[in-house]
Amino acid sequence: MDARRPRVLLVAMYRLDSDRTGPMVRIEAVRASLSKLVSLDLVSGTRTTRTWEMLRYALSGRLRRLSGVYVESSSSLPGPADLLFVALARGLGIPVLTYVRDAYQLFPEYYPITSLRRRISRGAFLPIFRTLARFSSVVAFPSRGLARAVLGDGDRARSAALLPPGARLPKVPPLDVAAREILYVGSLAHEAGGGELLLDAMKLARARVHDLRLICVAPEGHGPPEPHPTWLELVRGGELEILGLLPRVLATVTPRLRTPYNDLAVPIKVLEYLGYGRPMIVTDATETAAIVEAAGCGVVVPATRDGLADGIAAVAQAAPAQLDQWGAAARQAAAANSWDMRAADILKLLGVDA
Repeated sequence: MDARRPRVLLVAMYRLDSDRTGPMVRIEAVRASLSKLVSLDLVSGTRTTRTWEMLRYALSGRLRRLSGVYVESSSSLPGPADLLFVALARGLGIPVLTYVRDAYQLFPEYYPITSLRRRISRGAFLPIFRTLARFSSVVAFPSRGLARAVLGDGDRARSAALLPPGARLPKVPPLDVAAREILYVGSLAHEAGGGELLLDAMKLARARVHDLRLICVAPEGHGPPEPHPTWLELVRGGELEILGLLPRVLATVTPRLRTPYNDLAVPIKVLEYLGYGRPMIVTDATETAAIVEAAGCGVVVPATRDGLADGIAAVAQAAPAQLDQWGAAARQAAAANSWDMRAADILKLLGVDA
């Protein structure tokens, strides 16, 4: 490795050997893109394993040789060691950029208070994350709405950096305008995610376009309750499996309900869908709708059963030229929002010249 390259530490507050969820997709992509630009060190794991890794890293003396630290926070609360490590880096004059990925604890639709532990976690969320933000040189969020939810409506939220998810640009087969499969990636088990809405809308859409089918790529235990309809194909797997399905896929769908959190969230899957080069059908959650409208890569519909059914049917019945235009626009938007561009943004915010 070139000793002349700047050295950056990535602190990932997750176990990186866990299932391929949204956080894992983001961390893997950021890690790969940063590694092209700088010499990258990594500290990761659960709160306990992270504590020991950070201690070993600090005692090794490598901390003093860093040009910057990039922190990918988790959905769970940072521990005391996380806060102390960030404060130590700042005390040594090392810039720290902390990315806050979500704030589920503040939103009952995603984090109902069903136990004393959850009540404590909700109460501690803002004090701990605001402390982490104060210790950091720069704090970043996927959207301005999430920044306001965590930091309040003042200058701190307005001055926070934005680091939405990036897009991959895998090699994909051309869009087949005669395809009749709609692709959904993610859990169908959570109400706010729109699983029930999607299944109801597909039933209505199939009344108009009889040969439509739904492919759902979902983690184990996150599919719909059985028995499954005959037009639903449930698939386990990751990116390779999804790419293998694309020759059969006409469009992708994001059926999220309109909730306070969904309006300010930027789902990683929406950016991933861009790279597949297929028309996109999304409900009108604020941030999701803004991505598709800006790219001109599909249709935005009301988050209702009839609204989503209308959108699915409209795409299935669209002219071939319109389908090709939407698919090409999705790929163009992916190229303009690549993970390599996000990595360059991270280094710019850290003041690292790569």
